[in-house]
Amino acid sequence: MKKQNIIIKGGELQNKQDMRAVQELQEGLDKIERFPVFTPDLQWFENIVVTEKEKSRKKLIKELSLFIMIAFIILSIIIVSLYQMPVIFLILQIFSTVFIVFYTGAGLKKKVESS
Repeated sequence: MKKQNIIIKGGELQNKQDMRAVQELQEGLDKIERFPVFTPDLQWFENIVVTEKEKSRKKLIKELSLFIMIAFIILSIIIVSLYQMPVIFLILQIFSTVFIVFYTGAGLKKKVESS
């Protein structure tokens, strides 16, 4: 890259352009300041916070109840298969262990490759 020399011609013209740009910016800022600014009151913000907390709590209760129902169903199936069909229980345990090992290995491999 070559070093370039900048020669300012017509310094007076440059100053007039700068002054005009500053004046235009000042006029633009004055126009922006004329717009009314609406700031909601504190009660409005508090109502939003309360509403969001209620939504969050309802969502938590819904997710926990769904988790508990699914866990109950899975545990019931595992217990029934353990007592009624021990061979299927052992096959299920072996399959789940192998699946977890391969899934974890694939995840770690992907993480190492992306690093």
